[in-house]
Amino acid sequence: MWAGRAVFDILEPEDPRQVGRYRIVARIGAGGMGQVYLGRSPGGRPVALKVVRPELARDGEFRRRFAREVTAARRVNGAFTAGVVDADPEGSPAWLATVYVSGVSLGEAVSGHGPWAAGPVLALGAGLAEALEAIHAAGVVHRDLKPSNVLLASDGPRVIDFGISTASEASALTHTGMTIGTPGFMSPEQLTGGSIGPASDVFALGAVLAYTAAGVGPFGSGTPHALHFRAVYEQPDLGALPPGLREIVAACLAKEPDRRPTVADLLHRMAAPAGAEAAEATLSLTASDWMPDPVNRLVLARTATALPRAPGRIPDPAPPAAPTPTAPDVPAVPPGPTSDAVPAPPAPPGISSSPTAPAGADPATAGPRMDEAPTRTADHPAGGGIGRSEPAHEPADPEPLVHSYPAGTPPPMTRRGALLALTGTALAAGAVVAVWKTSDGGSGSVGSPSAVGSSARRPVRTTPPPHRNPGEQIWAFTSGGEVHTSATVANGMVYFGSNDQSVYAVDAATGKQRWAVPTGNVVYSTPAVANGVLYVGTADNGLWALDAATGKKRWTFHTESLVNSSPALAAGVLYIGCDDERLYAVDAETGKQRWNFRCKKDGMVDEAPVVVNGTVYFGSDDNSLYALDATTGKKRWAFTTGDSVDLRPVVAGGRVYASSDRLYAVDAATGKQHWALTGQKYKIPGAGYRHFGAPTVAGGVVYVGDEIQYVFALDAATGKKRWTFDTGNSVLSAPTVAGGVVYVGSDAKNLYALDAVSGKKRWAFPTDAEVQVSPRVSGGVVYVGSNDYKVYAIQT
Repeated sequence: MWAGRAVFDILEPEDPRQVGRYRIVARIGAGGMGQVYLGRSPGGRPVALKVVRPELARDGEFRRRFAREVTAARRVNGAFTAGVVDADPEGSPAWLATVYVSGVSLGEAVSGHGPWAAGPVLALGAGLAEALEAIHAAGVVHRDLKPSNVLLASDGPRVIDFGISTASEASALTHTGMTIGTPGFMSPEQLTGGSIGPASDVFALGAVLAYTAAGVGPFGSGTPHALHFRAVYEQPDLGALPPGLREIVAACLAKEPDRRPTVADLLHRMAAPAGAEAAEATLSLTASDWMPDPVNRLVLARTATALPRAPGRIPDPAPPAAPTPTAPDVPAVPPGPTSDAVPAPPAPPGISSSPTAPAGADPATAGPRMDEAPTRTADHPAGGGIGRSEPAHEPADPEPLVHSYPAGTPPPMTRRGALLALTGTALAAGAVVAVWKTSDGGSGSVGSPSAVGSSARRPVRTTPPPHRNPGEQIWAFTSGGEVHTSATVANGMVYFGSNDQSVYAVDAATGKQRWAVPTGNVVYSTPAVANGVLYVGTADNGLWALDAATGKKRWTFHTESLVNSSPALAAGVLYIGCDDERLYAVDAETGKQRWNFRCKKDGMVDEAPVVVNGTVYFGSDDNSLYALDATTGKKRWAFTTGDSVDLRPVVAGGRVYASSDRLYAVDAATGKQHWALTGQKYKIPGAGYRHFGAPTVAGGVVYVGDEIQYVFALDAATGKKRWTFDTGNSVLSAPTVAGGVVYVGSDAKNLYALDAVSGKKRWAFPTDAEVQVSPRVSGGVVYVGSNDYKVYAIQT
C-alpha cells in the first residue's frame, strides 16, 4: 500500500527509532493495522516497515493469523510479485518489513491522464493476470484488487496489497471487524457472503481493466450501496470498450464464479495475437514503452529526489527536469565525485503528453485517449501517491502527514529505478506482504502532496526536440574493445561491459561517459542494476557489486572460475552461473552465498538464469536445462538436450524455451517436452540441425535467430512457422520486441527493425562490425553494442 507514496513526514517523539534490525527514518502513513515507516536495513537498503497497532498485537488470534499470512506470502514469487523481506509476528510490537518501492498507481495515471487505448490495456491485463497466477499458486486470494493496488513501472505492472487471506480462511478476517474489498471492484460472492476464491480476483481484474479503458469502473459511480447492488444484480456498462477487450472483460465480470475464465485462460487470451493491435498489446512488458507516453513520463518524474537516510530530514524539493531523450530513464543519481554535473537534456523525439485533468474532472472526458497525439507536456497531477486520484466511489488510502512547501515551489519528484528481476510491494489488511520491486540507490517516493494546496498545475513547456527518423543514430560511444554484452538502461545511464576489460556507465541522453571501472579481464556479463547497485560477473573469478552512480566497488563474491553469466535478481537474491560448473545464489545486499548447485561434469553455466514463480531456470554445457527451487537450490527437474545449453532460456505461458541442437519448448512445472524443432522443419536453404540463438517470447510468438542467417517467428504453442526474415549472415543476437517491432542484430553488420506481425523490414542500421548482442529499448531509443567497439543509441 505504501509503495510510491508521495510524501514523507518526520518522526514524532512517540515513534520508534529502531524496529528489529531496521533503523526508522521517516513516517510514510497510517492504516487500519498500524503505522508505516520508511526504514533502513543495516546495509542501507530502504524498506517499508509496518508496526502493528498495540490493541491488535494483544489479540492472540490476530497474531496467529498474521503469522500464517506472512508464511503464505513468502511463497508468492512471480514475475510481478515477490516475497516478504522480514517479519516478527511474535515481537512486541508485531511488525513486518518489505522492500520499499516507488511507483505510480494505475488510479493516479488514469485519473490524471485519461483512459488508455486497447493495446496498453491488454498489456496491463497480461501482467496482472500473471501476478494473480503467482498469488493463487501460493494459496492466497487478493480480495482487494483495484486501481490503487496496481503500481506502474517501466518494466511492467506490480500488484500490491495481496495476501489478505487464503480462501479457506476468508471468514476469519471479519473477526477483527475489518472490511475487505472496495465498492465497484468487489465480486458478487464477496458481497453476498459466498465462497471467495481465485475467481473473485478475476472479477476484480475485469473491473480494473474496464476502468483503465473507460476512465470509470464498469458499475459507474455513486454510493457504496448503489455500487454493491449493480455488481450483484445489474450488467456492467462496457459500451466504451473496443470489441476485443470488451469480450475479455465481460467474461471476467460474469456473476457466477464458475463462468469466469481462469487466470491461465486470461493469459492465453490476452497474449494470443488477434490482429496488429492485440499483438502489440502483449509484447514484452520489459520494454519501456508498454504504457502510454504521458504515463511513462509520470513514472519517470518520480525519480528526482533521494529517500531520506536519517530521522528528521526530509529531502529538499528537486528542481523540475525536462524529459530526457531516454525517458523513462531520467538520470537517477548525481554524478560521481569526479564527474561534472550533466544538465537536463531536451525532451526526447516523438514524446508528448496530454494535459493534466483538472481536479474533479471525469477522467473519461478530461483529456484525449492515450492513442491520440496531444501536443503539450504537463506536470504530474495532484495526488502524487497511490490511491490519491481514484474514482469518487473508491475510498482513498489513509493520508500521510504532509510536509508543506512554499507557494509556487514545485513539489519534489521521486526517483524510480530500473529492475531486471521483477518486484513490487504489498501491505494488506489481514497481512502485510512485500513485493520485491527494487528502486535505485537512495531513490524515493517524495511527490506532489495533494493535501497542501491548489489543484491547478502549470504545464511544463519545453523546446521542441530535433526530429529524427526511425533508424537514425542519436549518438555512438566508443570503448576500447568489442562489446559482447547487452546494455542495461537504468538511472538515466547505459551500463555495459567491453572486451577492453572494463565496465562502463554512459549518459543515456548524450552518450558521454560517466565512469569506467577496470575488471582485469574481458566482460561478457550483462550488468543488472537495482537499488543503486550494479551487479556484474567478471572473468577474474567473481561477481562484483558496484555503486551505480560512481562505479565504486561495494563487495566481491569470489568463485572458482570465470563468471561469464549475467546475473538475475529476484527477491533480493542474485542468481549467477560460473565456469566452475555451478549456479550460485548470492545475497544482493551483503554478497554472501546462500547456496550453490553443482551441474554434471563439464557443466559450465555461461548464460543468465531466469527466475519465475520461485523457480530458477538455466542451461548448462552438460547438455541439460535445469529447474531449481529458488529458495533452497534443490533440483526440481532436469531436461536433457542433444548439445550444450549455453544461451539463456525464456519462460512464458507455462513453458520454458531453450536453444541447443534444437529449439525446445518444455513444460515449466514438469520438464516434459512440448515440442522441439530443427531447421529441417522450415524447408529453407541450408536448414538442418543447426544451433538457434537465444529466443524471445512475446504475444504468443517465439522470435529467434539461427547460426545461418535467419530470424524466425514461431507459434509459441506449436512451433509452427509464421514468418522468416533473411539477414544474410548469422543471427546470434537475441531479439527484443517492443511496440510491435522486433529489433535484432546480425553478423551482416546491421541492426534490423522488423514488423512483429509480418516480419517485413522497417529499417536497418549499419555498423562497422557484427552485432551479436540483444538490443535494449527504452523511451523510444534502442541501445545496442557491436564488435566495432561501439554502443549505439538509435531512434526507434
